[in-house]
Amino acid sequence: MNGTKSKLLEWIEPLVSEEQFQKTTKVINRFFESNGDARKLQEKLYEWDKSLEGSWLKPFWDASYLKYRGSLPTGMHFNILLDNKKYKNRYTMPELSGKICYFVTELYHKIIDEEVKPVIINGIPLDMGQYKNFFRSIRIPKKNMDEYRIAEFYKKNNHVVILYKHNVYKVTVTNSDGAIYQSEEIAAAIKTTFSAEKNEGLPIGLFTTANRDEAAEVYNKLIVSKVNAESLQTIADSLLVISIDEESNDSEEAIENLMLNGANKYYDKTIQVVITKSGELGYSIEHSAVDGTTIFAVISHVNEGLCSEEPEIIYTTEKTVAQKMEWEISGELQESLTKFQNDNEQTKKDFHVKSRTFENFGSDEIKEMNISPDAFFHMALQLAQYRTFGKLRSVYEPVAVRVFHEGRTECARATSMEKLKLVTALEAEEEKNEILYSLMQKAGAAHSNRIIECRKGLGVERHMFGLEQMFYLHGEELGINELPDIFNDKGYLTMRHDFISTSGMAYDSVKYRIFGPVVEGGYGLAYILLDKSISINVSCHNSEKESAKILTDNLVIALNELRHIATTAIERE
Repeated sequence: MNGTKSKLLEWIEPLVSEEQFQKTTKVINRFFESNGDARKLQEKLYEWDKSLEGSWLKPFWDASYLKYRGSLPTGMHFNILLDNKKYKNRYTMPELSGKICYFVTELYHKIIDEEVKPVIINGIPLDMGQYKNFFRSIRIPKKNMDEYRIAEFYKKNNHVVILYKHNVYKVTVTNSDGAIYQSEEIAAAIKTTFSAEKNEGLPIGLFTTANRDEAAEVYNKLIVSKVNAESLQTIADSLLVISIDEESNDSEEAIENLMLNGANKYYDKTIQVVITKSGELGYSIEHSAVDGTTIFAVISHVNEGLCSEEPEIIYTTEKTVAQKMEWEISGELQESLTKFQNDNEQTKKDFHVKSRTFENFGSDEIKEMNISPDAFFHMALQLAQYRTFGKLRSVYEPVAVRVFHEGRTECARATSMEKLKLVTALEAEEEKNEILYSLMQKAGAAHSNRIIECRKGLGVERHMFGLEQMFYLHGEELGINELPDIFNDKGYLTMRHDFISTSGMAYDSVKYRIFGPVVEGGYGLAYILLDKSISINVSCHNSEKESAKILTDNLVIALNELRHIATTAIERE
């Protein structure tokens, strides 16, 4: 409790005025006093934890995702575009589809057979629970709160769904004995079926781009028809969806279309693999049950298979088939699909997505500065946002907590007093280079320590979220008749306002990555820290387009500036 209290004060201080910080301090002290609301709610949280077999957080966490009522593509998905240079021009589209089907099925079988080794960090195996959510899973739209379904683990007669020219195809990938068809046989079935297809289908998947209550309304009308119910169940039970993107001409269009273009998509599916006409692979991931740190088990397995020169294991020599699914669409449903198509066109106009690669240096050189690459990036980002907006605002950075059973993420607010001191000194232009480098090291150490604390489960926001949920469940019986002041306090809400929502990674086969802004007027910023470069990907509403460009330009300038400070100081030592 004391740790949460002190961290709250520490994390809020750089974001508010001195006057507001004093007010917030009083509210926090009152909440955490010896017989205050926090103590009473904490006792209930202990009881809640003991009543569950799994994580105390999971029921609340799942509900918070499934209660989201906005559009999934811009509000709940994260998107990854891979670099295909290691297998570019090696496969035709049917061959690439067949390979993906084969490797995905192979991984699914390994998960069933518990042959996938857990990731181990510092000698601790990470939780593997999310792996069961990868395949044969889907989010079903419901009024007020969606449902998440996972089909029973089963090897026999499995299939993948492919979306091509708005048609939906069921491609069988295992036989009645559970043996995986060869990728060339899967590719042959896909090629034969697609070659025979002359007609554009109905863009059924567009309803998954709508806000969730609207999507639920259309879903409920669709399943009245047995034909539609069968097709929807086929999609739900598929290992994953493969979408054929014939519109993207380059990588920049491909990453934008991953998030914003509803053509040939089905966003309710947990994993959607997108193949562009130039043979690039994208992944659009529905976030409610899967995080970025776990999905790379799928991406890595498929990518390694595509790059490998080793022959496939032959499980069966039988041939397979691809079957086109049918739909019965009333005039009313057709009107809804037309509306969603128009809405999606407007969404594409309303959002701005820009990816660029910073090639001056990367993680290798940053490590030589004795600073964590992630900390270095966030120092540059804080300097950039100060120069763009005139102040530091709250920056969200997720931290995986998979060292715990059913662990998902904690939030490490990347704005700190140490970074504020660095930014202030840089803008004053009065300090010597050695002092600036010392401030960089302190800011970097503080950043890394905060990440480490969060990774240990000693963050702030998930704990506070739990206490708030205990109020909703038990406030009345505890004599707490109104939501404690802290949850409406301006300082606390300022910290929790995800003005810039960031997510970083370091996977060398990823070219771009993107997700939508979390708050109105905010920015989504996905960054990839590679050995020799940094991929910077920004999304926002179109009204923030110019500010996004200035922010990115300032970020590039700040990266170079901080590098100059660090290397100059090290040379003088």
